[in-house]
Amino acid sequence: MAARREKLIIDKMAEFGFTKYEAKAYITLLEYDNISAYEISKRSGVPQSKIYETVSNLVEEGIIIARGENPVHYSPLPLKEFIQRHRSKMEKSLSTLERELEEISRGTEIDYMWHFEGTDSCLEKVKNIIEQAEEKIVLEIWEQEYQELNSLLEAAGRRGVKILMIYYGKEKELPGEVYFHRLERLQEYTSSQGRWLTALADKSDCFFGSFSEERTEGIWSQNQAFMLMAQSFISHDIYIAEIYDKFSRELDREFGPNLDRLRSKISDYLL
Repeated sequence: MAARREKLIIDKMAEFGFTKYEAKAYITLLEYDNISAYEISKRSGVPQSKIYETVSNLVEEGIIIARGENPVHYSPLPLKEFIQRHRSKMEKSLSTLERELEEISRGTEIDYMWHFEGTDSCLEKVKNIIEQAEEKIVLEIWEQEYQELNSLLEAAGRRGVKILMIYYGKEKELPGEVYFHRLERLQEYTSSQGRWLTALADKSDCFFGSFSEERTEGIWSQNQAFMLMAQSFISHDIYIAEIYDKFSRELDREFGPNLDRLRSKISDYLL
């Protein structure tokens, strides 16, 4: 077996409480069934001084079976049964943990802000919000980040979750009710300020993040004031998208293309 694969298996088995020697012994028995402790030691690299203690622990846990005597031979628990046993044990432990923690946290409001750094970390949190949503998802997103969330949003739509989205990118078919933001040259702005992503779900989860080549960071919270701010931000962008779509000529004449004259008035204060 390749050293890299063996290390990966040993590391994963360690997460379920197996020692390095126990993992090596079980792996060896999957390859070479019905062999003695001496043979297990020779083939696995487990020291002879540790092999009898190791196999004894595995027999006691029901992970391997001992047969015969002089010498005793060992066989592994079949792989599918091994996996199913630990999957069931993990699910049972998580269910118990969830039940007990819910009793502790019942009625507790989460007001703190949870800070994330890095693209992967931020997107994982948004994915989690989408997967956990039961009724509604409100999203303001650029096409670059949407590509990572597309399948999850489509799945949410299929399970009956209502989706409202402001999308910065080329028009195409997207799940839910979609508003396409048509202001020009926003890519120039995002190259220096970053692309923003706002996600709300069921009026109980809110994420706001900024994505750029130099730095990506975000904040998640269940704080009501933070969610109100995000809701207002999204609402006003929907207003702009709809108004600009219907009155773009008048707005360009009054405020300049891309509302440049209006933007310049506030740039020293806000941008």
